[in-house]
Amino acid sequence: MRFNELGVGLKLELKLNSLDEKRGNSVFVSEFEWAENDKIIYIAAPIKNGRIYPVIVGESVDMVFIKNDNLYEVKGEVIGREVRHNISLLRVEITSEIRKIQRREFFRFDCSIPVGYRIAGQKEIDGSKKRFTKSYTRDLSGGGVCIRLKERIETGELLECELSLNDFNKVNFFGRVVRLTEYEYKNDVYKYEIGVLFEDIEKKDRERIISYIFQEQRRLIKKG
Repeated sequence: MRFNELGVGLKLELKLNSLDEKRGNSVFVSEFEWAENDKIIYIAAPIKNGRIYPVIVGESVDMVFIKNDNLYEVKGEVIGREVRHNISLLRVEITSEIRKIQRREFFRFDCSIPVGYRIAGQKEIDGSKKRFTKSYTRDLSGGGVCIRLKERIETGELLECELSLNDFNKVNFFGRVVRLTEYEYKNDVYKYEIGVLFEDIEKKDRERIISYIFQEQRRLIKKG
């Protein structure tokens, strides 16, 4: 695969391997802008807490992206920073081949958005499908979602979910509960949180989630 085959705006998950030990390694959402040649590409500068994150020239980066429903990874080194058309960019020199990978963790974006859930296959007394129970997310990624709950749902359960990215943008998927956390907050109605890994989700819907995360990051920086 060549970089000129990647579309402008392709979402990337960017891991910075910091030169500063105090900063440690960080993971962000970014996007591909264009390729200067086979070895030099431009990507959007990452954002943290609503501000452009100060990437150090010389830092190594791991970039992961989805193309044709497959996951790929490539490594690079930041060799420059610049602003074009009011967009902050990183100039990256590629230091490895593009490699297909089988599984990975996705960047988690802290957000509270509406989500409905029900245990897959569960029926009402009259045989109709059980209604969605309404709740909210704690965070969201391209690989899954963390949901706040009033009730306890055990790990291993398969859930059918409806996620409302906004009033006109809903995503349906099936996900497996892989983590259960119980809290003892006296004044919080949500005593539990579950980590749900996407098990059956359309490619376009996963892309919509990743696009939503990136757009929200851009919105935060504009708000300052």
